[in-house]
Parts: sequence; C-alpha cells; structure tokens
Amino acid sequence: MKSILVPTDFSLNANTAIDYACELARSLGAEVTVLNIHTPAITQYDVASVIVKNELDRAKEIAEEKLGEISKMIQQQYQITCKTRFKVGGVVDSIEDMIEKEEADFVIMGTRGASGLGKILFGSNTARVIEKVDCPVLAIPEGCTFQNPKRIVYATDFNNAELNHLDKLVAVAQSFNSELMMVHITTDKEALQSEEMLKRNFARKVSELTDYNAITYFAKYEENIVRALDSFTQQVRADWIAMLTHNRSGFEKFYNPSLTKKMAYQTKIPLLAIKN
Repeated sequence: MKSILVPTDFSLNANTAIDYACELARSLGAEVTVLNIHTPAITQYDVASVIVKNELDRAKEIAEEKLGEISKMIQQQYQITCKTRFKVGGVVDSIEDMIEKEEADFVIMGTRGASGLGKILFGSNTARVIEKVDCPVLAIPEGCTFQNPKRIVYATDFNNAELNHLDKLVAVAQSFNSELMMVHITTDKEALQSEEMLKRNFARKVSELTDYNAITYFAKYEENIVRALDSFTQQVRADWIAMLTHNRSGFEKFYNPSLTKKMAYQTKIPLLAIKN
C-alpha cells in the first residue's frame, strides 16, 4: 500500500478519518492525499456566470487555506508525506477520478447514517463510494474517535474466492498488530456442522498464504445476519468490522440492498469494505 486518499469536508468526522489515514500510512510507509470537494448548486445555464465563478474562487481560497493547515499538521505530527487537492464536482465522481490520478489504493472517509427509506434507496456518499470504487474503503462512523484497532472482525463466507483479497486485510491487521477474527454467520441451523468443516479448510488455506498467526475463526447460526454481526462485534469488543463487497445489478441493488451497505449505516465502529 503506497497511497491513501482521504476526502474531507473539514468536519470533526472527517478529521477523525484523517487521523486513521495518518496512523495507517505511518505504519505502512504510505503517503496521504487529503481531498476537498466543492459541489456547487448550479445549473448548466449559469456555469459561466460571474457570480458562480466568484463563488468557486472563494470556495477554493477557503479550502486551500484549510488544506494547508491540515498538511502542516500531518507533516509535523506524523512525519509522513501529505498532498492536498481541491476539486469541483460530484463527491463520488471526484473521489473516483482522484483515485485514478493519484493511484490511490485505499480510501478512508467519514460517514453519516441515514434513516427510514433513505437507508435503502439513497444512501450516503460513503455507501456509494463503497459500491463504486475498486480499492478498499474504510468508513468512519460519526462520533467515532481514533484508537488503534486491537480486534478486527471479518465477515466471511469461507469461500475460496475470498483468498485473493485477504492480503489487503492481513496487511492492515499486521500494521496495527490487530487480532483478526473471521466469523461466518449461517441462517441454516442444520448446516452448522458442515460450516465447521468449511471453517477448518478455510483456516488451513489462509495459513498457507500468510504467516500472520493472530487470526481466529468462528461459525455461528443466526436468522438475521446484520443483527448477528452487530452482536458478535459487541461481544468480542471489536474495534473494526471488515467485509467483502460485490458488484451487483441495478435490480439487485434496489430489491436487495447489500449487506455491506446496511452495515455502513448501522455500525458504530469503522467498517472496512474490500471489493471482491
């Protein structure tokens, strides 16, 4: 991991995301790019107006002053390379574009929960970024403060396809010396015994890929997966939860919102989403 992108709106939540990014970058020897995005409320007819131009110039001036202060703080406190960027446009598209330009291989950003129908139909910018970008995204819930993660819970299916992506997760866990707790939740009580066999086989294959030994494995039955994951993370006092995300069709997104997206709204601890 060489480059971490941190979008900021200069809120307390975004500042916490910057703390997480800097600690991870320092552990991994990576650099940090702090990005501020200005999305003007304009139409195609007034893009060229003097008022709009003045508004954008003022927004850029204010943002660059704040970004300069952040960069100075990061370099003094963490002794890591920090770049700052200002972009005008939509949040998700700007982040996706910046990932490509800066060759970022990790995104860390704050998230705010939605309520009611918004959980299913609209989602936060963070949830949309998780769905759209290919690199891992660490979502920091509002009100969360930085702390080194001692335990990271990873929601797994004990599927061999996951093995291709576990190096990213293990690298993060190693950088913080975290215990990695891999848990599979089955909704079929009668299948629990066969899941135990899958667990042993999966553990053996993981051990062939990494010599990191702070990894434990669990298989549990519960009718509601989201509730079970939330309960398990509380029981083991997990500091983060990690999940794989999948590309799905528009039909699936509408009628069956992703488990990762649901957890992005519900969790009170940072959520690490890794694209499968």
